[in-house]
Amino acid sequence: MTQQQPSTTTPAPDLPPPQTFDILPTIHELLARIDHATPTNNSNNASNATTTTTPTTPSDPLGALYTDLTPLEPKDLPNEVLVVKAKIRAALKQLEKLPDMGRGVEEQVEEIAELEARIRRQREMVGVLGGLAGGVQLGRG
Repeated sequence: MTQQQPSTTTPAPDLPPPQTFDILPTIHELLARIDHATPTNNSNNASNATTTTTPTTPSDPLGALYTDLTPLEPKDLPNEVLVVKAKIRAALKQLEKLPDMGRGVEEQVEEIAELEARIRRQREMVGVLGGLAGGVQLGRG
């Protein structure tokens, strides 16, 4: 009959879904919606009064994914940014709920050193027990 050792590991905390922290696609989509084809007035050069740029360039392969979005006027950008800010606030709230978020680096380094020392002692004990078990088997054999 084998005796089961009690588990000393702590259960993993309930982590929020990864989508909670994935704000880069939202920011990229928002930037892709800004109407880059808006005419730019240049007061120094009247012949170049309407300069336009295209949102999709060879250096921006992801821009091709956002060609079907409705353009966003720069004046509407502050309202649209509120969505990104709300996502960031929600992610920060989720981070605050995680255990040990208030611990400093010094505390974590100290705990790591203690755990490494514990592992070292356990390995030494396993080596001693392995040596004893090998001696027992040799004595019987």
